[in-house]
Amino acid sequence: MKGYFSHGDLSGRECSGALKILAAAAVMAAMHGFGQETRGQDGPLARPARSMNYGNWVGRRVMTKEFIDKVGITGEQSAKLKTSMEGIEKKLKEFESEISKLSVEQARLAKKILNEPGADAAEIMGIIEKIGSMRTAQAKANTQILINIRDTLTEDQRKTASTIIAEEGRRRMRERRARRQRAERGERGQPGPAAPARPAAPQGW
Repeated sequence: MKGYFSHGDLSGRECSGALKILAAAAVMAAMHGFGQETRGQDGPLARPARSMNYGNWVGRRVMTKEFIDKVGITGEQSAKLKTSMEGIEKKLKEFESEISKLSVEQARLAKKILNEPGADAAEIMGIIEKIGSMRTAQAKANTQILINIRDTLTEDQRKTASTIIAEEGRRRMRERRARRQRAERGERGQPGPAAPARPAAPQGW
């Protein structure tokens, strides 16, 4: 960083301003770049896309009474799934809590380092590696949820479950598309269609 601004291309004031902009960008990346998942009021993750949290969303959906009844999941199967998912959920919450703390520290260090040309970046690089490692562990845990579901359900149950999940995903995609279109119309000052009533969240067991 120091060498980059040492050729007289920028004045001292311009250089300071550029560094401040870079620092602000780094802080924003630290706070948001690791994408904390948005949760709805009722708890489940609000986004069912095939992202790192896809398994977590599917697991929560599978454990609703509505889903259990539709798929024909037995009491023994649901008890087995509940036990395994509770353990994974606990790990995921621990990961998320630690990632949140590390992200705050990363933002603090980014602001400091990018305002001090030549400052040692080893500590912030270490934090980035820790966050990356935890995100990998999160992805593995979410995949384990899908594996547990696969190994617990029968072939017919898996087919029914896949159909329900696929339709739910398509429905949510349509809703997101409609929200984007309404937002775009609003930005252009054009009235958009009224938002459909949000269905009640599925109740637990």
